[in-house]
This record gives sequence, structure tokens and C-alpha cells, in this order.
Amino acid sequence: MAGIGFSINKLVKEKNFSSKPRAFAYAAIVTIGPLLFGELVLVAVYALTNFSKVIVADRNLIVAIITYGLLASLIINGASSLVISRYLSDKLYAKKIGDILTTYWGSQLFLLTVGGLIYGIFIIFSGIGIFYSVLAWLLFCELLLSWNALNFLTILRDYQGLFKSFSLTIVTTCAMGGIFFLIGMAPVAASIGGMIMGYASFFIQTTQLLYRQFSGRIHFKRLFSFLDYFDEFWKLSVIGLSTQLGLLGHVILIWFSPIGQKVKGLFYIAPYYDLTIFLASLSMLATIISFTIFLEVDFFKIYRKYYQSLDKGATLNQIKKIETDMIDCLKNGLRKASWIQTIVTLLSISVGTAILNNLPLGFNSTMGGYFRILCVAYAIYGIANILSLSSMYFGNVEGSFQSGIVFVLITLLMTVAVMFINDLFYGFGFLIGSAVYFILVWWQLEKTTSNVLYQILGKQPIIQQTHQGFFYRLSKTLNKKVRILVRRGS
Repeated sequence: MAGIGFSINKLVKEKNFSSKPRAFAYAAIVTIGPLLFGELVLVAVYALTNFSKVIVADRNLIVAIITYGLLASLIINGASSLVISRYLSDKLYAKKIGDILTTYWGSQLFLLTVGGLIYGIFIIFSGIGIFYSVLAWLLFCELLLSWNALNFLTILRDYQGLFKSFSLTIVTTCAMGGIFFLIGMAPVAASIGGMIMGYASFFIQTTQLLYRQFSGRIHFKRLFSFLDYFDEFWKLSVIGLSTQLGLLGHVILIWFSPIGQKVKGLFYIAPYYDLTIFLASLSMLATIISFTIFLEVDFFKIYRKYYQSLDKGATLNQIKKIETDMIDCLKNGLRKASWIQTIVTLLSISVGTAILNNLPLGFNSTMGGYFRILCVAYAIYGIANILSLSSMYFGNVEGSFQSGIVFVLITLLMTVAVMFINDLFYGFGFLIGSAVYFILVWWQLEKTTSNVLYQILGKQPIIQQTHQGFFYRLSKTLNKKVRILVRRGS
């Protein structure tokens, strides 16, 4: 799914002063646009509290609604994104481009129904009032749609279109939020309402980008066919879910620690920790950008050449030569990404801390300690994540599956453990979990790359088996019902 990475990679190689900064900005928006936008809003809310008449209770409720929406949508998307990406990859490989839009709307409808139902049940019992509950639910739904849209947008090469969409989203949010304030809406409703309008704008624009690239009608008889892959590739779903739970679970646990605060009903936050988490996570952009526009693009070129050599009857010596070049390319790319992340982390800890202390965010020494711990933790996690993705290029799903489960278990258990020690150690649970995760996926990648031919050919089943489990039956049932509804409608 490195389609857009190729376009950004070309921009990097242009010989002008602004090419690299623009490429990095495009890559950041393509990979984590909705999350980045949500984090910017949270930082703005903290800053505005110090300059405006927004009371702390309203600020905390705004932060809680946004944070809950971001985390819940990321966790649910984590359980589906890798499987949907695998389905899209197979369709592109088979040149079945006509199924892209069908899968897009089918996956959006399915995730919106399942995710909206789960989050809706929580919201009903949340105790924040009907009006705020509706706003919180709408924000979650739009975030979920935005994350799933990004799975499809990585196919495109129109990074400028995505950048314009993101920019217009910011303008729409600020403009609508300002209008809501001017007409007398409460700060919470105005802020969340502005975000809802902004994400609605993002969803509409990104959908238009897809329609420009992929034409054709929606095949209702295959609207939910992507669900078949959840039976065969259920481990990909567990990998995505476990990594998101490991990445975000410690945040939820800290809400119920001594530094956590009850905002209203079932909404809790830990202001010092939450703000620090979002700021520290930005340092991980270095790894994500390196993977998107350098490592994955350069590696994929020789990776594709390697598979083509197997199909076209190359000699064993020729295959071995390409294999050596492929492994060298991967290791050099991983080494480069690791060095870049290390430098960014060191700068974040030193220069970043000094900058944050001078911003109107209420940053204190405790937050500074959390920030340093979390910057290191995110750096290790970021590198471990690209190691895991690289390992899966060679079909080592089992290794990533096992590593992901260990990651989430250790992170959550160690976070609970440090909660009984001292609040100054908060963040070490995630740091320890990330370190163990890094060791495991590094070992898995080393084991995989030491015998690539066996991983690609020797581990494949002799007899192709079709998995027809719960999701296969669900897919058939839903597709049948959709066909019936379409016939009645026509």
C-alpha cells in the first residue's frame, strides 16, 4: 500500500530548497492526519484556557470528549485496518479496480454500524447529558470514517489533494467553531461542533478524491465481501487491535490512577499525562515519515523484483543475489530510520522540553518528566512497529501476532504495577512494553530474513484451503439482504 509513498519520494528527490519540508508535511498528513488534527485542537484548547474565560470544567469536558473519541476510533480501526488493507492489496494485484469503491462503502457502513453501536451503548450510560452525548457520538463516528478512509487513500498518489483537504478541514473547524461561539453556544458545544463540521469536511473531500481516481458503480452483491478475509486473516486483526491497545491502553489506565480526574459521568482524564502523551507522540512522526517515503518505497522496488524473479524462472544464484540486495536494502533503511528517530527524540527531550516550558500550556516539572519518558517510549515503539511491518512483508504474520499480544499484556501489566509505586514513574509501563516489543519483533525479523526462501515458499500450504467461518456467513447474509433491498428500491 505504498502508492502515495512513491509520489512523495519523487518530491524528496527534487533539487530545490522546499522539496523535503513539503514532502515531510505531506507524509505526516497522509499517515496520521486525523490524529494530528485532533492533537492540535487539544493543544489549542489548553492554550486558549489560559487566555479566555473558558473554565477548567469546560476545558476538561472538551478534552475528555475529544480524547475518548480519538482513542475509541483508533482501537476499533486497529482491529480492521490491516485486514482491509490486505483485501485491497489483493484486489489491486488482481487488477480488480472496480471493487475499490464497493469495498470503501461496504467497510464504512460496516464499521459505522458496529463501532457506532458499541460507542453508542457507552455514550447512553456515560452521564454527560443528551446534547453532549450526541455531539460525542457524532465526533467518534466521523473519526472512525476518517481513519478507514486513510486505508484507501494510501493507494492514491494525489498527496497535494490530501494536503488541501487537511488544510480546508482546519479552516472549516476554526470558522464553524468561531461562528458557534459568536451565536452564543456554550464553549463545549462550540468546540466539539466545530470539530464535527471539520471532520465532515475531511470525509467529504477524501471521498471525492477516491471518486476522481476510481470510477465505476457500486457492486451491491459484493458490498461486504471484504468480511471473508476476517476468517482467513484474523491474526492480522488481532495484530492491529493488540498494538493499538498497547499503544493506548496505558492512557486509559492512568485515568483511574491518583492523578486521574472524573470529568463528568463515565468520562475521566489525567490532564498532565494526556497532554504529555499527545505531545510526545508527535516525535514518533520521524519513524512514520521515514517508513512512508524512504524505507517502504526503496524496499518495495527490490522486493517486487525478487518476487518477479521467482515467477520468471531465474536461476538460484540470481535469486540469491537479489535476495541479498533486498535484505541489505531493508537493513540500511531500518538503520537510517532508527538514526533519524534517535536524533529527533534527543532534540525533543532537550529543545522540545525548553519550548514547551515557555508555551501557555501549564507545563510543569512533572509533565517534563513524563514527556522525556514517553518520547523514549514512542521512539522505541515506532522503530518496533516498522520492524513488525517489515517482517510481515515476508509472510511472518505469526511472529507479529505473538509479539503484539506480548506487547499489550506487558504494557498494561507494567502500567498497573507502576501505579502502585509512584506517580513520577507513570509512562514506564509503556516504555518497558515497547522495549520488550522491540526485542521480540527484531528477533522475528532476523529469523525471517535469515531464510527468506523458506518463509516465502516452504511455509506455504500444499493444498489451498478456503476458510468459511462466521465472517464468511455474515458476508453472504449481508450481501443477500443488500441485493433484496436494492431490487425493492428499483
